Amino acid sequence: MSITSRGWGLLISGALLAAAAAAMQSMIAARLAAIVIAIPVVALAWALASRALARPRGLTRTLHPASWQVDAPGAVDLVPSGAALPPWSSLRERVPSSLRRRSRGPRGYGVLPQARGRAQLGPAMLQRSDPLAITSWRTPVGDVTDVVVWPRTEPVEGEVLAQALEATAPIPAGLPQRTLEDLTVREYRRGDDIHRVHWRSTARQGELMVRHDEPTTTHALDVLLVLSEHTDEIAEWAVTAAASITVALLDDRFAVRLVTVAEGELVEMPIRSAADALDVLALASPAGELGVAAVRSVQRSTSAGVIAVLDRPAPGVGEAVLSGGGLERSTALVIDPDDTSADIVVGLQRSGWQVATSPGAGPVNEGWRIREVAR
Repeated sequence: MSITSRGWGLLISGALLAAAAAAMQSMIAARLAAIVIAIPVVALAWALASRALARPRGLTRTLHPASWQVDAPGAVDLVPSGAALPPWSSLRERVPSSLRRRSRGPRGYGVLPQARGRAQLGPAMLQRSDPLAITSWRTPVGDVTDVVVWPRTEPVEGEVLAQALEATAPIPAGLPQRTLEDLTVREYRRGDDIHRVHWRSTARQGELMVRHDEPTTTHALDVLLVLSEHTDEIAEWAVTAAASITVALLDDRFAVRLVTVAEGELVEMPIRSAADALDVLALASPAGELGVAAVRSVQRSTSAGVIAVLDRPAPGVGEAVLSGGGLERSTALVIDPDDTSADIVVGLQRSGWQVATSPGAGPVNEGWRIREVAR
């Protein structure tokens, strides 16, 4: 509990008035001084009594939308429970600076998250004062809420996705290059629903083709993200690139197994929805010594292929990738702003990888375009 500037002003004014009354030996001035000093004293007594007699209160915190994403606006509604809020009070919420709070109303506020990761909301504070605002005090209300802010994602065009998938779904020599439609349709079988016929592929193939209900392979595709020791905008671009390609794969009904390092631990898990993928990638951290372990994980995998995002790969990670075991059908996006990973890029191409390179800036869709590099 504290005395406001108004309360201190009254106390100082009363003390000065009392000194003047004593010097002038004026009873009227002394009475005025007593009244001025009594006001903050009574207010303080009222505040102490109110605080002692306060009934317990709770708080429900509702997020809109339920999951937040970088650069996407969100909002929080604060709904007190239990005893009604007393007069001369207001709710205040502690919000990390990375969420960039925006005013919205007395019982809620808006946010515009600027960084992915884990953030904490609360506890809320009930700010109270006496009717004359001479004293003020705060009381915690409700618990804290952990929020995971997803990384930003960008659309990946169908032709770019098909190009990235080409290495994981090779075709016999002499056949036309496969498109995304070819990777998500199959030949008609007796009993298939005629509504699932894909007429464009049917016209091209000369026989009935239908859309898959499931991915084109019973195996998952591995998505590998290995972040460098740098925590900068380039690393965030790498996370966005991995998140974007993962969401694109899931949208096209491919099974995905995500391998990365999150909060200092190796994560190897099948992903069932975009929300699951973004939850993991929101916590992605520099791989450090676990980078090689992440590469070894996809090398041991039985997945149909690997789509890797390598952020300024360290020598150890590069050597592990180029060792080749189990990675003959793979695509890599190598983020190389300083042109220091040319040997790794050439080595990957010689090993049969599809390789895209990017400086870690610009549209993610362009970053995933495969470009031949001189060998």
